[in-house]
Amino acid sequence: MLDEKNTEKLNSVRNRLIAVVSVLICTGVVLVYSASCVRAGRSTFDYLYLEKQLIWLAIGTVGMLVATRMSLNWLKKISGPLCIIVYGLLAVVLVPGIGSRINGAARWLRFGGFNMQPSELAKIGMVIVIAAFLAKFKEDKLPFFKGFIPAMAMSAIACGLIMVEPDFGTAALSGAVLIGMVIVGGARLWQVSLMVLTALPPAVYIGLTKFDYIMARVNVWLEGAKDGKGYQVWMSKVALGSGGLTGMGLGQGVSKLFYLPEAHTDFILAIAGQELGLCGTLFILSMFAIFVYEGIRLVRYAPDKFSALCAFGFTAFIGLQAAFNIAVVTASIPPKGISLPFISFGGSGLCSAMIAVGLMISITRQRSKIKTVRVVNFSLDEDDDDLRGVA
Repeated sequence: MLDEKNTEKLNSVRNRLIAVVSVLICTGVVLVYSASCVRAGRSTFDYLYLEKQLIWLAIGTVGMLVATRMSLNWLKKISGPLCIIVYGLLAVVLVPGIGSRINGAARWLRFGGFNMQPSELAKIGMVIVIAAFLAKFKEDKLPFFKGFIPAMAMSAIACGLIMVEPDFGTAALSGAVLIGMVIVGGARLWQVSLMVLTALPPAVYIGLTKFDYIMARVNVWLEGAKDGKGYQVWMSKVALGSGGLTGMGLGQGVSKLFYLPEAHTDFILAIAGQELGLCGTLFILSMFAIFVYEGIRLVRYAPDKFSALCAFGFTAFIGLQAAFNIAVVTASIPPKGISLPFISFGGSGLCSAMIAVGLMISITRQRSKIKTVRVVNFSLDEDDDDLRGVA
C-alpha cells in the first residue's frame, strides 16, 4: 500500500534528520566553547558563553519536542493570527525603549541577560503563514490576483519590516525563501518574472542609497581589503588557510585570541577550519548537505500540499542560511552578519532552527487521508510511491 511505503520513507527521513541535527548541535556546543573561552576569560566566569548556549539549547530542545507533537491542521487554522503576531513582533522591536539597539541596529528584545531576535521566529511564522495561504489553492497553477499578489504582499511586509531594523541580509534570505515557496506553490514563470522586474530595481536602489553600509561592504569585498571593514573577512581566510588538512587541534587555534572578531558567532566556521582543518570543515558541510537532502525527501513524501510547502520553507531557510554563512566566511560574497545554523553562538537562531526541525519531524508523523497529493506540477498517486511530472 502507498501509505505503508510512504510511512517507511517518512520514518527514514525523521531518523536521519534527528541524527544529523544532533551531530550539528553537539559540534556547535564544542566549537562555541573553544571559540569563546578566551573572550569569556575577560569576565569572572570562563564558561559564560557556553553556559548561555546550553541554556538556549535546553529551551530549544523543549521547543523542538513540543513542535514534534503539534498538529499541522491546527497550525494551518491559526495562520491568520500568527501572521498578525509576526508583524507585531517585527514592528515592536523598532519602537524606541522597547527594542534593544546593538551596533546601531534595533533587532532584539531583551529579557534579563538574554536577547531575543524576533526576525528569527518570524522565519518560522511566515513559512507557516505562506504555506497555509498557498495550500488553499488546489489547482496546480496559482491565480494571479487571488493567490500570487496576496502571497507576495504578505512576504513583502515581513521582509520590509526586517530591512528597516536594518537587517538587509536576513530580509534578503527571507525574501528568497518566501518567493521560492510561492514558486513551488504554483506561481507561473511570467508572474515571477513580472515580480522580479518590478521589485528588484527599487529594492537594489533603496539598499544601495539608503543603507550606505551595504555599498561599503560590497566595495570592501570587491577590493579584497585587508584592513578596516575588510579585516574580519581577511582574518577569516587566514584562519581557514592556517588549519591545513587536519587543523591545529581542537582548542589550539590562535585566531580566537582577538585576531578574528565575532569568532564564536558569525565566523565560527573559520575557527573550525583552523582547529579541525579541511577535514573538519568538510564534515560540517556534509552534515548540512545531508540535512538539505533529507528535507527535499520530506517535501516529496509529505502527505499534503501544506506539509510539503512547510517542509520546503524550513529546509530552504536552514540550508540557504548555512550557504550564506559559508559564502561570507570564505569571502565568496560580501560580508554580512548571518549565523551558521546549529553551530554559531546565539539563542534566537538556535531555538528557531530547532523548532523548525521539530515541525519537520511532526510532518513525518502525519498520515495522508487522501489518495492523490498534488504539489505544484507533481502528483503522488495510489499506484506509484514516487513523484512524477504532470504534463
